[in-house]
Amino acid sequence: MQEESSRLGTTSPSFRVAAENRTRLTGVEMSHATLWRIHQDVGEAMLAVLEGEEAVSNAPLEAEEDPGQERVAAFDPVVGERVSISLDGTTVPVREEGWKEVKGVRISVLAERSVAGPESAEEAEVHLTRHSYRMRMADAATFAPVQGAEADRRRVPYARDTECVNDGAPWCWRITADYYPEALEVLDWGHATEHINAVGQAAFGEGSDAAVEWYNKAKEDLWQGAVETLLGERWQELPRRQRERGKTIRSGRAYFREHRERMRYQDFREQGYAIGSGTIESACKNVIGWRMKRGGARWAPERVNPMLAALGELHSGRWDEMWGRIRPKAA
Repeated sequence: MQEESSRLGTTSPSFRVAAENRTRLTGVEMSHATLWRIHQDVGEAMLAVLEGEEAVSNAPLEAEEDPGQERVAAFDPVVGERVSISLDGTTVPVREEGWKEVKGVRISVLAERSVAGPESAEEAEVHLTRHSYRMRMADAATFAPVQGAEADRRRVPYARDTECVNDGAPWCWRITADYYPEALEVLDWGHATEHINAVGQAAFGEGSDAAVEWYNKAKEDLWQGAVETLLGERWQELPRRQRERGKTIRSGRAYFREHRERMRYQDFREQGYAIGSGTIESACKNVIGWRMKRGGARWAPERVNPMLAALGELHSGRWDEMWGRIRPKAA
């Protein structure tokens, strides 16, 4: 009763809908308030397990760890595999506090699948599989060890190679540098093209044919990884603008200079890496937003992280494993 009620509370759009579905399925009446209390206990127990992992994962080492002696239990380890990691943030509505930021990490396996014969000039498709997530309402400094524990749980240090695909948010790259110093850093393709579009619109006028033409050429430069061409020849085609339009152009150039080495997209594609962070962005929308940003919903501050814990374990395929760990506490 506890497990299925709490699972319905996680997968349904609201606790009221979850209670109605449970009543229809079982024929036994349950109020949404009762189901809410059950889910709260379960979510808090899951969060406690995750926080315990995070404390252990980030405690100072007393001795070197050998493989198989890690302090955090493994789940779907990525030992010897190619791994993609993305960090991102979204917001949820919190009572009396307004919109508060939630941060998340997504860890996936890179699976390359060729759609053509070996003699074809077509590029192999890159797919991300076996996703896991960990989310928390926290600032960047607090979230850093949270995502680090997820990496330990998946055994990311034993991966064959690792990439980190993020947008331009500085906190994402600080965590990447601290926790994954050997990883290949990739600026999300979608965010890069958004900046190209903004520069073109500012330079030539919003919606103009000239802006579209420049955008298409600059986008092709970037797709081929020709960052020097973009910042050189292509930038010289831009008319000088003042005020906000000029500021947008200057900010765009600074953005591309800062992320120059993270935009070698042709090289990344040829090596079989993903160049987009859409999976974590999708998680922000479909894992967090779908459940926690319903119209009129407002979450008590103490309820946010327990729900995030339940959502993360469910969408990581770990619900049954986690239930086995918390059942004595939830009973």
